[in-house]
Amino acid sequence: MVGTRKFNEDEVLTLAIDVFWAKGYTATTMLDLAKETGVQRGSLYNAYQNKNTLFLKSFTLYTHGFLQLVETELDQKDAKQAFSQLFNTIIERLTSDTDDKGCFSTRVIMEASQQCPDIHLCLLKFLDRIEALVQQRLEQAIKDQQFSGNALSCARYVVALTRGVAVIERMYNDKARITDIYKTALEQMPFTHNN
Repeated sequence: MVGTRKFNEDEVLTLAIDVFWAKGYTATTMLDLAKETGVQRGSLYNAYQNKNTLFLKSFTLYTHGFLQLVETELDQKDAKQAFSQLFNTIIERLTSDTDDKGCFSTRVIMEASQQCPDIHLCLLKFLDRIEALVQQRLEQAIKDQQFSGNALSCARYVVALTRGVAVIERMYNDKARITDIYKTALEQMPFTHNN
């Protein structure tokens, strides 16, 4: 059948994420993507039309996985423990990067979003979804009498904190520093103790 893809799309998109992550959005070419994915450039153009569309598909795959991770980490009975686990997971993801690529959404997406309105909108939706997940968990914590703050304001704080920590990690490459930042954040957030 004409137009049928002869490659595993999830595998190609995962490899494309790695290329964009390593080289940046601007420096990545369709030739780079063809070489690294093992799919001919013509086939990539037939499937995605251009680099922007391929990037958006790759970013969607990346964000789906990241949002699942956030949901999983926040799915604990104790709210403070849930956020502690989320922060620890983020620390491990940032500091176990042997290729020293940093945070995908900080390094690559910000660059790409400045050049393309579609990518900018995609990034906004991603950050809004993280905010919504955190807000939902904090609202549940309020109902469970484990949190006494404003759920929306604190959700916005957590999103800003996680994005800022990604920048700090890039600058210092210091696990102890970012662990201390998250520990301080947990201490300052108005979690309550149920005994």
